[in-house]
Amino acid sequence: MEGSRDAGVLAEQMLSSAYELILGGWCQGMSAQDELGRPIEPSSAFARSWSAPGAVERVWRRIPPGDDDTLAAFERANLALSAAVHDVPQRWNDAVDRTREQVLDALVQASGLISALRERSLEEDLLDDLERYGTVPDALFERQV
Repeated sequence: MEGSRDAGVLAEQMLSSAYELILGGWCQGMSAQDELGRPIEPSSAFARSWSAPGAVERVWRRIPPGDDDTLAAFERANLALSAAVHDVPQRWNDAVDRTREQVLDALVQASGLISALRERSLEEDLLDDLERYGTVPDALFERQV
């Protein structure tokens, strides 16, 4: 349970960092490009602009290994981005009429979705605990006739 909350926080941070990358440079038709506009791996030191999912991937790949929550956070960030754009993020990013501002807005919306789910999850956990503790004593003790 604790790890899933940490993954939610990390996913929000990933989306925030992706937002900063897109502010510095945004591209379409590929995950990332170098200063000459050529396709390049998003995590490359030579990348200068990114698609929305390419920026999220770069942030994820640049997190030092050893944190068990990074993959879960990466998955959450991608799912939230998909939910925010109602499409496959790369296809949405590459649409002819797409703008950098729309991409930035989508990253903010995705982060908001994760935040809302984390808060909702905490509320649900508390409600589940109340329900569980209300029924546990009856389940633990046999009734004497």
